[in-house]
Amino acid sequence: MSDKQSLELLNSSASFEDLKKSNAYFVDKTEYIKIVLTDTDSVILFTRPSGFGKTMLMTMLESFLQINPEKPFDNSKQLELFKGTKILEDKEFCQKFMGQYPVIYINLKDIDGNNFDEAYRNFASTVFTLASRYHYLLGSPKLDNSDKEELKKLTTKSYLLQLKNLISIKDSLRTLATALYLEYGKYPILLVDEYDVPLKRAAYHDNLNKKLHENEKGFVADYQYKMETLMSGFYGILKDEDTLHKVVMAGSLRVYKNRLYSGTNFTPNCVNEKKSAYTGMFGFTEDETLKFLKDYDLDDCFSKVKDHYAGYKFFDKELFNPVDVVNFVKDNFDQKQQGSEIKTGTYWCDLVSDQDLTEHIAYLTDHASQVIQDLVDGKSICFELNKSMDYDCLPMISLNDFWSLLLHKGYLTIDWDATRALDERTRRIKVCAKFPNLEILECFEHNIQNRFNNEIASNTVADEVANALLNGDSSKAQSKLRSILMRFISIRDNATKAPHENYYHGYLNGLFTNCSVNLFSEYHSNYEAGDGYADIAFTDAYSEKAAIIEIKTTTVVSELIDLSKDAIEQIKDKHYADHFLSNKMVQSIYAYGIAFSGKICFISVEKVK
Repeated sequence: MSDKQSLELLNSSASFEDLKKSNAYFVDKTEYIKIVLTDTDSVILFTRPSGFGKTMLMTMLESFLQINPEKPFDNSKQLELFKGTKILEDKEFCQKFMGQYPVIYINLKDIDGNNFDEAYRNFASTVFTLASRYHYLLGSPKLDNSDKEELKKLTTKSYLLQLKNLISIKDSLRTLATALYLEYGKYPILLVDEYDVPLKRAAYHDNLNKKLHENEKGFVADYQYKMETLMSGFYGILKDEDTLHKVVMAGSLRVYKNRLYSGTNFTPNCVNEKKSAYTGMFGFTEDETLKFLKDYDLDDCFSKVKDHYAGYKFFDKELFNPVDVVNFVKDNFDQKQQGSEIKTGTYWCDLVSDQDLTEHIAYLTDHASQVIQDLVDGKSICFELNKSMDYDCLPMISLNDFWSLLLHKGYLTIDWDATRALDERTRRIKVCAKFPNLEILECFEHNIQNRFNNEIASNTVADEVANALLNGDSSKAQSKLRSILMRFISIRDNATKAPHENYYHGYLNGLFTNCSVNLFSEYHSNYEAGDGYADIAFTDAYSEKAAIIEIKTTTVVSELIDLSKDAIEQIKDKHYADHFLSNKMVQSIYAYGIAFSGKICFISVEKVK
């Protein structure tokens, strides 16, 4: 048994210091501290999907650099915290940077609210928490009274919460940077985590509020505009000279806003970046993952873990999703010791906001649905990559922007081989991408089914299909089903490993779930009837009409008619209608054989009563 098996496994939101002090399992990425701090770019922006270690990097940099206020420039605290890590092997670098810089670290993940006023209060609380760390500077003889007065405002929560004092929030980073420079004689290093969250949430609520208040005269959705104005001032320090030693920012998307970043010379490092120095910094490499699994006696599950959680290609390396690997080990270490079945979960998809994907799916057109079908079938798609996007423009994005968004968010990964195969001219503007692994495929399976229920198959269409079946109108039902099938993205059986009938059974259940509330008096799925189990059966609101459905599938289109007739014979032979025949209220009963082949269906009908 490995000694590592006794180490705690913390969740993805844990900081570097929490992880080390808890003696938790740690994948050593400390060598990247030097790469970041010696990068000649003064402002660096890292964009990666959620859960890939951005917060761990930022808190690791903070812990490494931060001056100890009680013993300035003494790095004994860091020497203990980083004990046994790779970075301590570079003694010259550590002597120059470790514990030698004032640091301003702020995480904007909690900046949210239904409107700007609510979001502002959360922003004020976040700035207050940040400034409170430097409350001790109010007693410093190195700051004059005006500097202390500005700092005191930031450490007075009741003052900051008042919207009229917004200017103090805008200037907060400058105020803190000035105070720290005066105290230590060194320009601070600024670390901003989840830098794009306030804009993302503002755009989401603006779009939502437009729908909620569309009939209210005079309503203006100005949340996004007000947040941009606030953020423009907040990030104004990035345009100043001689105020900061270095800036490192991290988020999910490179936001393009001239009013926010004009005059700022920052270097983005995105998912399509070809700078190999950083490609292994976010996510777990194959060697790191295999070691992790070995330490917990799960290395025989490596191929399963790779199929489900690897596949992210950041230029020259294939990366595993850290959230998935950690949670897989958490869930399965005890299971294996007990001889129980090893299971994979959709940990990352459960972690990230479902709102993200469902919002984006809502922008799909019929053409986009067909392209996603190619992705589901394991193919790559090519599109013009938009490296910079604005959250408030998402409802109006082009298809190229939509694919770019899914790439930045982690639902797609670049297929570098296919991209390199493009001719040189095309390669300048286009990339090829694909689903990275089985978890993402399963994630899409779930969410695309929701999109089908909520958008493609509205209750009006679902009612029309159900009523056509209740009235024996197989032609109308067939026409409606075919129309929906052509728009719907099918998760192919070779991807889901599901029996053919099971997939289409779920498809029809999803459709009928969208029917009006009182359309059915009875609805049964896979229920015991006669001498077997009928796939689907239902009656109208008055229990006067009944429909019984048996589903068949084939890969050969020419077999559809015969199969649909065979399905009807099965309904009769196994007496699936007996339940309804014994009910005197039921005046008509129709037996339907529905045969599917890909996106084509054929319906046969026979009146039983």
